[in-house]
Amino acid sequence: MPLSPGGRRIFGAGEMARLTREFNWGKTSLGPIEEWPDVLLNAVNMVLGSAHPMFLWWGEELIQFYNDAYRPSIGADRHPSALGQGGRACWAEIWDAIGPQIDAVMQRGETTWNEDQLLPIYRDGVLTDVYWTYGYSPIRDTEGAVRGVLVVCSETTAHVHTAQAMRDERARLMDVLQQAPMFFTLLLGPDHTISMVNPHYMRLVNHRDVLGKPVRVALPEAAEQGFVEILDRVYAGERYAGREVRYDVYKGEGQPPDERYLDFIYEPLREEDGSISGIITLGVDVTERKLAQEVLLKTEKLAAVGRLASSIAHEINNPLESVMNLLYIARREDDLNAVRDFLDVAERELQRVSAITNQTLNFHRQSSDPREITCLELFSEVLQIYQGKLVNSNVTIEKCKRAERGVRCFEGEIRQVLSNVLGNAIDAMRPEGGRLLLRSRDGTDWRTGRKGLVLTIADEGSGISQATMERLFEPFFTTKGLSGSGLGLWVSNEIVQRHHGRLLVRSRMRNETSQKGGTVFTMFLPFDTKVEAKSIAA
Repeated sequence: MPLSPGGRRIFGAGEMARLTREFNWGKTSLGPIEEWPDVLLNAVNMVLGSAHPMFLWWGEELIQFYNDAYRPSIGADRHPSALGQGGRACWAEIWDAIGPQIDAVMQRGETTWNEDQLLPIYRDGVLTDVYWTYGYSPIRDTEGAVRGVLVVCSETTAHVHTAQAMRDERARLMDVLQQAPMFFTLLLGPDHTISMVNPHYMRLVNHRDVLGKPVRVALPEAAEQGFVEILDRVYAGERYAGREVRYDVYKGEGQPPDERYLDFIYEPLREEDGSISGIITLGVDVTERKLAQEVLLKTEKLAAVGRLASSIAHEINNPLESVMNLLYIARREDDLNAVRDFLDVAERELQRVSAITNQTLNFHRQSSDPREITCLELFSEVLQIYQGKLVNSNVTIEKCKRAERGVRCFEGEIRQVLSNVLGNAIDAMRPEGGRLLLRSRDGTDWRTGRKGLVLTIADEGSGISQATMERLFEPFFTTKGLSGSGLGLWVSNEIVQRHHGRLLVRSRMRNETSQKGGTVFTMFLPFDTKVEAKSIAA
């Protein structure tokens, strides 16, 4: 269809340019396109030629023009009927909001700008919340009179919803952090500025004003105790985890610090490009747990002393009875040579009692520093205490010594571990008895590659069930009823871990199809370790 003279004045190849050319403008107050003033033609062609959503109101009736980019926003309810329609009739549902702004442009030439403005409009017959960022600008004729309003706009509904969702998610995250049963803080920058905390952290630092301050300034005691040096390493990319780390919290001028113990993790905060912008700190205050553990450890040590005393009483009872019998016979013997023989035997029995007593004193004697000790010394001292019990239980000892090096440790604690394991092995083989294998060798912890001493105690007892294996190192768990405290293996595991070693166990239960059963305990103690000076069993 050939273009009319007026249609040739509208440029562009898009749908809205075509509809504008084909529209019967003669039925509007604007009249045919041929009669339009240049200012209107220029404005319409500018709108139609823009790739950005644009809208044009013209004249007192605010006759409407819009381009292809604006068409998705106006919606099927208004397209294409909005073209050439008056603004008040087209946008009745929002006119109370935009009408005064348009009047300000038309009457006073004022420009307006709105970001993410909520203007609910009808879409598919439903009033829908729609957000807009838009500006109203006057279009003037050559005399300076305002003839129309140019609208440059973007629908930002998706952006607003996304931003709100992010705010909601952040608020939810903050709520979770506030309710989390652990302390949390976010440190930003190389100075470790405290930028986010939760109530548990504020209680930990005695509710001091720490937000927005570097750790060195907010918590000077942390710098004094070496925590800032650790933070510097984490900021360089090293992850750090602390277990039962002591932290003396400042309480005020002239007041003693509050001694706390913490389990915590320092984790680098990485950006999308891999750079580190801060540190995330998560942890729990385990002071009460540590105090309770110390009570349990002391309780177990007392129980171990009680078991040891029982063993000692059993061991020295026989030689003392022999001495009493020999003295009774000697008093009634007239032959001095026979009396001397009886006294010699009595002396040997008393020497045996003395040896047992000295061995017992050495058993739990703890030096203030670890010392190097051989596997032979460790095993022999423990076996000396259990010698009578081994004989009475019909247990045969088999030794296999292959270790070439001694290990540096707190020997009293390691003897306590061996005593617990050995006592359990003897009990497991009652009443039938059996073989008890004691083995030592040099070995490697394949998790870390560290070299160390491996001590093994294997019995031919009834074995341990899977259910019991799962709880073997739990405090207060025992299969011995009232005769067991349930602390022996738990304490043993704690001792070995404090020596940076491992205590492993495997077992097979005796059943109807197989009469063979037994349990193997293996203790690994590394050669190259520094054991803390404070005894875990003290």
